[in-house]
Formats: sequence, structure tokens, C-alpha cells
Amino acid sequence: MASSLFLVGEIGLNDYNHPFLQNKTLEWVRPLAPQVIESIVLSIEVLIELGAKTMYVPGIFPLGCTPLYLSLFPGDDRDPATGCLRGLNDLILVHNHMLEAKLEELRRDHPGVSITYVNSYDNVLGLITAPTQNGFDKETVLEACYPVFISGSAAVPCLDPSRHVNFD
Repeated sequence: MASSLFLVGEIGLNDYNHPFLQNKTLEWVRPLAPQVIESIVLSIEVLIELGAKTMYVPGIFPLGCTPLYLSLFPGDDRDPATGCLRGLNDLILVHNHMLEAKLEELRRDHPGVSITYVNSYDNVLGLITAPTQNGFDKETVLEACYPVFISGSAAVPCLDPSRHVNFD
């Protein structure tokens, strides 16, 4: 355990996905964040007790920029700079900030353990806000290529999935 690298995550994503897919509102889902974070912390503490010394803990990517949610909530408040769902991304930012704060506490409590937060939110948002600089098409940056769960207008068959941020 001590010589292994543990990737702890993305824990929490389905804790938000499932209620939304059951037509729960953002107001219903938002109070789940502290419970989700506590679950992640407990998982990390168990790994530490078992002897883990090195962990990468990713936050959640901007869920409000995914084709699934953009098609589920087509009329919701969009960020004019990205086209993403503002409320959903705000929830994820709260989640990620809470996670970062708890990871800092864990680092203080366990100085011999390396716990690295992986900021997938900013990394993915960077692809969306600067698609051409990252090898993606600006016109399709928020569309899915060969989506599994989406049908209708959001389904974009494409010849080159590598040109899309979202593909399945």
C-alpha cells in the first residue's frame, strides 16, 4: 500500500447524476454536497489506515457543460462565455471547493501522506473556452459525438471523435 499510487475518484459524480436523472431539482441536489464530500473523506481515511501514502483525488469536471445536461435542461440559465449551465456548474464548484478544503485538513492531520487534488474542472473548462487552441472544433465543443445516452438533436454523428471534447 505504501508504494502504490491511489486514484480516489471521481467519487460523487453519480451522487449528483442519479437525482437529476430522476427529475430532482438543483435545489434538491445542492444539500447533498456535504454528504458526498464526507463520503470521499471517509474513503481516503480508510486508505490511510490501510497504509496508503500517495493519493490523487480529482474534483468533478464542469457537469453543466456536458451534452447530457445541456439536452436535459435546454432552457436553463447559461453562462454567456461558455454556453454551459451556470447553476449546475456552480454546484460542482461548491463541491470542488469543499473537497479541496477537506483535503487540506487531511494533509494537516496526516503529514506523511501525499494527497494531491486534481483540478479536472479547470482543465475541462479550458478545453471548452479555448477549443481551437486545444485541437477541438469551436462549433462542436459542447456537442457529443456518438452519444450513448442522448438521442435527438444533441446526437452528432462525427467522423473524427478526436475533434470533440465529448464523445462516447
